[in-house]
Amino acid sequence: MNGRARRRGLTGAAAAVLAIGALSGCVAAPAGGAQIVVAQFGNATADPVVISVTGLRPGQDVVLSATATTLAGEWRSRALYAVPPTGIVDTASQQPITAPFVRPDAAALLWSMSGPSVSQGDLERAWAEGPVRIELTAQQQGVEVATTELQRSPLAAQSVERDVSVADLSSDAGAGDAVPPANGPGLRVGTLYTPLPTLVHPRPAVLLIDGDDDAASGAFAARRIAAIGFPVLTLPAFGPEGQLPGSAALSVQTFDAARAWLARRPGVDPRRIVVYGTGPAAPLALWFAVAERGAVYGAIAAGGPTAELCASISGAPSLLDDGRPVPCADPDRPIADTPILPLDRIPGPLLLACGTADELLPSACEWLGAGAAARGPRAAGETLVADGSADEVSAPPVIPVGLNDLPPQVAQATEDARVAFWSRVTALLEGAIGP
Repeated sequence: MNGRARRRGLTGAAAAVLAIGALSGCVAAPAGGAQIVVAQFGNATADPVVISVTGLRPGQDVVLSATATTLAGEWRSRALYAVPPTGIVDTASQQPITAPFVRPDAAALLWSMSGPSVSQGDLERAWAEGPVRIELTAQQQGVEVATTELQRSPLAAQSVERDVSVADLSSDAGAGDAVPPANGPGLRVGTLYTPLPTLVHPRPAVLLIDGDDDAASGAFAARRIAAIGFPVLTLPAFGPEGQLPGSAALSVQTFDAARAWLARRPGVDPRRIVVYGTGPAAPLALWFAVAERGAVYGAIAAGGPTAELCASISGAPSLLDDGRPVPCADPDRPIADTPILPLDRIPGPLLLACGTADELLPSACEWLGAGAAARGPRAAGETLVADGSADEVSAPPVIPVGLNDLPPQVAQATEDARVAFWSRVTALLEGAIGP
């Protein structure tokens, strides 16, 4: 109830008390007490949230806090807001006084949380594989006035996953299909993520080449894609699991065998295979989309070069074809002197993205510009240049991963970029659904 409505219901005696209180600098709290109101648009960890608080005492600041309990420890955030005469703080429209973010944001209390320093595996278990319990509290003058709890289901709950081995690809190969190199039938090649509920009609599928890049790794991206309803098969970008960049390379034959295997899965439209490269694997996705345009429909690449670069300045290849290195360019060469991949040859949709504050690859947006020029007129609707964003543009939104060490303005710009990026990914895949 707002202040005006409250005053209409006051008796004369109560109004007198309120007037005395106002003269002494005190304002009565609205009837019913404070309440934290949360609107969730889906309850998974990456789904949108809108947080507001009603019934606060006007004229007094309020501290809003969030504490997330995960499989890898606790993450926390807090922000200070001024309480207007209405007694309502709407985080979507109101700017905080102090906070780890600088502009109004409905879900900032969640994505701005900071937590313990953990391994990549623990990070994925906490925010992609495990459930998250979040306690929200509001305090005025050091007294807790409202609290509520959110249960966020893991991204993993929205899909079924299974390991895919060399034996799987070999035993299921059709006539004329590529067969992966014989590195041992039990060797894990990748992971298949199938959306829940089970697909009834064939849909586009994603072959994700995983550069294992923190919050933008395949563990997050694949589960996010499956959560929006599309099958995903991940392949490590650098050969067998556990290998480091430069020490092993993905083979064309492994990719082709995986693509053919994915195309035969139930619920997959074999004409609509999209390749997505995370982190350092972005150019690999573009290379396959260009080189195999009869079998690959479209591509997604964020924050990486738009040329096929070597894995190191020594010339170590990032891709092998029948055991021979695929030609690659010196990663230290200027962009203007490097042959950009002919992205105009990709038959279907393309999404390129970069952040202008990318410190990992400061030239990321220059690479995007070169790729857009190679793509031609179609690039106008296929690029996302995120002003002020850091490198992990493609991490799922709302999750507090990869943002803790950034200045508040950069962290918020990066979160905004993630929201925009995943909106574009969803639109690209939904637009690829065939008749």
